[in-house]
Amino acid sequence: MFLEREPLVASLREIRPGAMVFVAGEAGIGKTSLVREFCATLPTGTVVRYGFCDALGTPRALGPLHDIARASPKLAGLLTDGADRHTIFTAFLELLSDPQTVVVVEDAHWADEATLDLLLFVGRRISELPALVVVTYRSEEVGRDHTLRRVLGDLATAPSVRRLQVPALTSEAVAALATPLGRDGDEVFAVTGGNPFFVTEVLSAPGDDLPATVRDAVLARAARLGPAARAVLDVVSLVPDRAEVALVDAVGLEECIQAGMLLLEGRSVRFRHELARRAVESDVPAVRVPVLHGQILDYLAEADEIDPARLSYHAEVAGDRAAVLEHAPVAARRAAELGAHRQAAAHYARAVRHADNAQIAVQAELWERHGESADDSGDLAEGIRSSQRATELWQQVGEVERQGATMARCSHMLWKTGRNAEAHALARQAVALLADRPPSPALAQAQAAMARLLMLGRDMRGAIVLGTTAVEYARQFGDLRTLGRALNSVGSAHWLMDPVRAVELLEASLATAGEVGDDAGAAQAMMNLGSGAGEIRRYALADRWLAEAASWCAARDLDSSLSYALAWQSRSRFEQGQWSEATALAGQVVTKYPQHVPSQIVVNTVLGRLRARRGDPDPEGPLSRAWELAVRTGDLQRLWPAAAARAEHAWLQGRIDAVEGLVAETYEHSLELEHPWAVGELGSWLRTAGVTVELPGYVAEPYKTGDGWRELGCTYEAALALTEKADPEQQIAGLQELQQLGAWPAAELVARRLRQSGVQGLPRRPRGSSRENPANLTARETEVLALLAEDLTNAEIGQRLHISPKTVDHHVSSILGKLGVATRQEAARRWGADGRR
Repeated sequence: MFLEREPLVASLREIRPGAMVFVAGEAGIGKTSLVREFCATLPTGTVVRYGFCDALGTPRALGPLHDIARASPKLAGLLTDGADRHTIFTAFLELLSDPQTVVVVEDAHWADEATLDLLLFVGRRISELPALVVVTYRSEEVGRDHTLRRVLGDLATAPSVRRLQVPALTSEAVAALATPLGRDGDEVFAVTGGNPFFVTEVLSAPGDDLPATVRDAVLARAARLGPAARAVLDVVSLVPDRAEVALVDAVGLEECIQAGMLLLEGRSVRFRHELARRAVESDVPAVRVPVLHGQILDYLAEADEIDPARLSYHAEVAGDRAAVLEHAPVAARRAAELGAHRQAAAHYARAVRHADNAQIAVQAELWERHGESADDSGDLAEGIRSSQRATELWQQVGEVERQGATMARCSHMLWKTGRNAEAHALARQAVALLADRPPSPALAQAQAAMARLLMLGRDMRGAIVLGTTAVEYARQFGDLRTLGRALNSVGSAHWLMDPVRAVELLEASLATAGEVGDDAGAAQAMMNLGSGAGEIRRYALADRWLAEAASWCAARDLDSSLSYALAWQSRSRFEQGQWSEATALAGQVVTKYPQHVPSQIVVNTVLGRLRARRGDPDPEGPLSRAWELAVRTGDLQRLWPAAAARAEHAWLQGRIDAVEGLVAETYEHSLELEHPWAVGELGSWLRTAGVTVELPGYVAEPYKTGDGWRELGCTYEAALALTEKADPEQQIAGLQELQQLGAWPAAELVARRLRQSGVQGLPRRPRGSSRENPANLTARETEVLALLAEDLTNAEIGQRLHISPKTVDHHVSSILGKLGVATRQEAARRWGADGRR
């Protein structure tokens, strides 16, 4: 590893003989590597002599000089005979009088007094000699009382003495090393601080393991400290990030700072590197760990303005259940208020782990909150389990309203996992449980949940009726959180009948959620503004709100909602002919959010349809997956796009006789719910299959006339519509647009039809790399893919192609997006070196 060190080597080369250079830096920073690289570049004939200072309990007098004397019989004889210092020092100067001589003294922070005197003696006289002396030392170990500090001070004004500080690697350099190995450069930089030794060892270790070499190196330094200092290290190691100075013994702390193990920052103290903290933490005796955490907890509990997350953490490790139940819920609420919903879920999880002996109502509250936060942060399985546990506990204590409200929230979690029948049954149970009781906020929550499920199933009229009742109750009881979510259901249900009203109600839902700090409710409002507009192909409005939703959710750990926003962004890009972007977004959702079934249906439909339209391999895989999941939900919103995608794939393959069986049942479902876009698309596919279909008057306009696709922004449909015109010029123009999109199967079907009808002057099929490559990879991307198949790293690929690893990384990202796969291994395995199976 020699990144970012060339300027330092250049600085050493610029120093002329007759100088002493002190090379400083922390342990592992690469001082020795730097000096050896410099020495390797010296002119032929240069004599380099090395001397070492060792970390011995009692340093060897003039230890480095004994190493250097192995090649100097005269100097060796003087040392053996015990000559006086003046004689030995003068002999060393004579050694330095030989031209082209470089002497390196390593680790001067461990030097004995005689060696330090020698350095001072030589430093004052080196300007008269033709040699260069290079001295390395650990800057963090040379405190104000260190004996080397005196030498450095005495030589500070000597014109022949230079200083060179070796810095840590930058985050960019660490990323350049980590990325080709599939590691996160930012994470590696965070734990290593850019220390080259730590970086190298971390990248060589599997996963997040603490490298044994790092552990041994850190503990070796710690072993040289006294008992008080080592006790300080133990305590500070148990406090992530940094500890208050008041937590530790002042004398021991001073020794740790002098030794360079800890850094003092105001009233706090921390390790120089996270890896060093982990190393020391791993060495704290197990029996002492809970005791020390208990002491830390006692101190922090009495201090002012301490983050409850810290109290929660130390309480758990100390085994103090009561303290966990006191601090963890507070930490969770604060995290949620700050938009850190994943962290909130973790704090509630900590609380429920220690709640077995608490009152049942307390347990129920914690399980309910954990379920909700787990749902928000994307762990749907955990959210459902916790909500079901909370429901049981609320039932035990007779809290019917809390029981019903928890059931209502859980119903939406079940829907997200594709368990729609269970979701509807649970929501109906919640409404029935509360319906015979006096109206309450809980009843409004249950009705809002049921209305949402009806809306998602595209029973828009039923959703409006029940959702409006929920709105009225929520207003009556001043429950703004439920009001916002009920407005969401009612507003979303208006998209197919009154889009203007839909926007009004959803924006009111968003404003209400913002008023009460309901992050998830706000996310749902943004998503439904985006997805609802997208469903009726108002893409400008859809793209605006989907982008807002994705940004909002990403900043607040709302992964459950984020997955849906990204999925709909993928669908919107796809329908507007932005196929590469659509593929990249879909691939991201497929790999990152497997639990969210509606999102998986959307993106698998997009991926399958894209592969079919481009003639890429394996459209059947994602299309079958999408259909299987859609059938499980039973919702028209899921069934319609998946059915249409399968029909289109059959048409493109020339299996027109299969189309009717693929869409007929879903078409009847769309008629029952009077969905203008679903009826239009599915009915059109039946007509293509030769089935006589009378489209109802409410069908979406483009399906009535065949026009309007270009105004909507649907480039593929617009191109196909042109090919159906009577004018041959328009037909040819449509064919050319299909070719430009890369829609080769449709282009070939259209070209065959036009040739059969006698149209002349059809454009030739392109023969360039983009046509021959069904994945639309560029020539360079195809080269990169071929090298991925050889299991090469980015750095190795860059060397082969004479491009930078960063450029390779960009190509790899583009390849994964175009192929719709998540990993480089999958790309190489599934697609081969030429972009084909």
